Amino acid sequence: MDAKIACETLPYSEFPLERALEGIATAGYEYVALYSQHRKTDLLPPEATDARVKDLAATVANSGLQLCLIFASGGDFEKDGALEAYRRRLEVAALMGAPLVMGWGPWEYKSWPDEKFPPEQWAQTSDNWFAGMMQVAPYAEELGVQIVLKPHTGTTAFGKRLREAIQRIGSPAVRVCYDGGNVHFYEGLDPAEDVRDCAEYVTAMCIKDHSGPRANPLFPPPGEGDVDHPAIFRILNEHGFNGPLMVERFEGEYAKADMSLELIDERARAARIYLEEALASV
Repeated sequence: MDAKIACETLPYSEFPLERALEGIATAGYEYVALYSQHRKTDLLPPEATDARVKDLAATVANSGLQLCLIFASGGDFEKDGALEAYRRRLEVAALMGAPLVMGWGPWEYKSWPDEKFPPEQWAQTSDNWFAGMMQVAPYAEELGVQIVLKPHTGTTAFGKRLREAIQRIGSPAVRVCYDGGNVHFYEGLDPAEDVRDCAEYVTAMCIKDHSGPRANPLFPPPGEGDVDHPAIFRILNEHGFNGPLMVERFEGEYAKADMSLELIDERARAARIYLEEALASV
């Protein structure tokens, strides 16, 4: 399976971006996905100039890592200015040389994990999101950037909904970033079965593991939980997957803010080794 093993800067978000890049490179990665905040400060706020964007791209390039993805901004198209903010994030990706922008559908819960919004309200929110995505998708095509939608409840919650969302939006610039940990955590589904419903549209993956029943907040290092990543890879391999596999989190028993840099570095390296071994078994 020809996939690109990457690490998100998210595990290092309590620390400066430069230290995140250093840790990821030292852990043996070639590819990096850029989280939107470090030390609770936006790396790319809406007012960021093209010069600021290019400076940030240079910071990434100088680390020796290749940028594969940035996180989206917004997506709540019911808010004023949301469409413009999303288009700007696509422009930012193009300026930085990032081929992928990670997005997700709207949240469907009034109170997680049991109380959903009333059906009429949720239907309107969902329709508004689809209308917005259909407006930004052509711009992504024009820029040569692909939006990859990840499961996070709502319109992109799991495989079947992801497939339906991709087909409804109807653009080659919108595909799936599958996340087995989220499907297991938010939906209580077996991702190795669920991914079959959207495998043909998956062009990226967030790598996180999850242990226990639905809504149990335990995300151990990859390979130590209930998500069978090798099984997912075998299914994706049948569809010619060759995108990035982006390590997103591995706190396990720790609170993220309490993890030392040394521990984060150690777990980032271990996650890379796990993925290399898992890919070799496919």
